[in-house]
Amino acid sequence: VLSCSCLPDLREDDNPPCMAENKQDIERQCNVLKSDKFKVCHSLVNPDDFVEVCIYDMCQYDGMKAALCDIVQVYVDTCKDHGITIKWRNSTFCPLPCPSRSHYEDCVSACPSTCSDIFASSLCEKTEDCIEGCECDDNYVLSKGQCVPLSSCGCTDDDNNYYGVSSLWNKSLSSK
Repeated sequence: VLSCSCLPDLREDDNPPCMAENKQDIERQCNVLKSDKFKVCHSLVNPDDFVEVCIYDMCQYDGMKAALCDIVQVYVDTCKDHGITIKWRNSTFCPLPCPSRSHYEDCVSACPSTCSDIFASSLCEKTEDCIEGCECDDNYVLSKGQCVPLSSCGCTDDDNNYYGVSSLWNKSLSSK
């Protein structure tokens, strides 16, 4: 006969240190997950546990907004795993910072257009739905992680090797 006994839980209290005046505001912020914006997912993913974790984390980190945004992102990702897509970010609620000459979109191609492949986003195999992220502004494409004007891109040769504008300029000078 196998016998098991549990050891006492010696971990610190599960209630994070939250100032009374902060706790109400933190609860209000975390309860955004129970709002109409997320309602479409409530029958598939109960927001209560997420709200509880949000309150704990925000109390633990003194109301840090990143804790709120992180748990909302986890909830939205869990909803997406159940086939529900929720558009939730905006310029005032958990904005995603984007580099210059780009902007946030809730649905961008996983294969962005680049100088070496300007048609990448339209030819990309649609193995997954789109993802949220930053997208280069019109007439800009990625080059070395930066959005640059299409006019700054180089070209490819017959073997599909890409040459940036500066390397083309250097080649033409050295061949003279």
